[in-house]
Amino acid sequence: MLLTFGEAEGEHAATITDATRQVKAFFAEVGIQPLAYKSMELIVLSDENTWVPDELYSVAANRQYLKLVGGSALSVMTCHSKALGSTAVFAGNDQLAMAFKVALPGLTVINQHAKMVKLMERSKSHPLLFAHWRGNMVDIAACKDGRYLFGNTLRCGSNEEAMFRLMEVVKACEIDGGDTELMLCGNVDRELYAAMRPYFPKITLYGGEATRFANDEFKKLRTYRYALILM
Repeated sequence: MLLTFGEAEGEHAATITDATRQVKAFFAEVGIQPLAYKSMELIVLSDENTWVPDELYSVAANRQYLKLVGGSALSVMTCHSKALGSTAVFAGNDQLAMAFKVALPGLTVINQHAKMVKLMERSKSHPLLFAHWRGNMVDIAACKDGRYLFGNTLRCGSNEEAMFRLMEVVKACEIDGGDTELMLCGNVDRELYAAMRPYFPKITLYGGEATRFANDEFKKLRTYRYALILM
């Protein structure tokens, strides 16, 4: 059930102590008591990510893993996927994430690619390409037969470039069958939807898992814009 929803903007504090104080103050102001929840997730949207299988993973090599795929981040974070048997190594503000973890005991920190792994189950019936739009960045996941095949973040300057890059992924992952589904979410508009429509047998605006709303105001919420937090 979706009980409350909102967006908050502000400058990051200079220290973990100050950031933690700000996080606690914000949740207190909106009346959210974090100790009342069974589980909590913080999804860090990262532009640089790579998966490392458990058999090869070493904590000491985290920075090197990102460098191998062209990453240049100074702040490196990780999260583990039991479903893939792999660790996601990604760029992120570890100081801000730590502030959230201190303020909200029991919080799990992941990134968008770890979240999108959940879509594997949906691909058991047909091939699936998932695309999460955020400005000129597109987070993608390709799945087939219940398996996660590929995930990455693409930088695209236009809808035409995005379409070309997505079709490259479709062909490389061999999910270009007649029943392939493209699921779109994030900052998707009619122009983008129309541009993609001729190239996929089925296109869906993905709004996350089935959600019950605690008040009628939320029924106007465009859930596909916030699909990652509703998955």
